[in-house]
Amino acid sequence: MARQHTKEDRLDMLLELGGGLCAWCGFDLARPQSRPTRDLLVPKVKGGPPRLENEVASCGACNQLRGSTSPSQFIEKSRGERMLEPNATLVADQLESLDAAIANEGGMRKIRDYVTREAKRCRQLAAG
Repeated sequence: MARQHTKEDRLDMLLELGGGLCAWCGFDLARPQSRPTRDLLVPKVKGGPPRLENEVASCGACNQLRGSTSPSQFIEKSRGERMLEPNATLVADQLESLDAAIANEGGMRKIRDYVTREAKRCRQLAAG
C-alpha cells in the first residue's frame, strides 16, 4: 500500500509546486505573517477528492474568499474585481492532472465533466 502523506507534507509539496506563492493572489507564503493552506480546486461539497492533484497552495484569505466558487470563475473575479493575476497555468495543470488520474483510475463520474470543463477553461484563461 502506498504511503499516505501528512497534511504538512502535502502543503510542502504544493508550496514547492507553486513556487511558494498563493495560486490566487501571488502572496509569498513563506512570509512570517502568511497563513498557507491547501485549497481544493473541486471542493468537497461538489464531490472533490482529497488528493494532491485537486489542491493548490493558497493564502488563508483567498481560500476563504473563494469558498466553493469554480476555479475559472475565481480567476476571472480576481482579475476583474481584485486586479490580481492568479496562476491560471498552475490551476490548469493541477486540474489536468486530476482529470488524467480520474481517467486512469476510473470512478468519480460525478465530477469528471466538471473537472474536464474547468481544466479547459483555466487553460484558456492562462493563454490570455
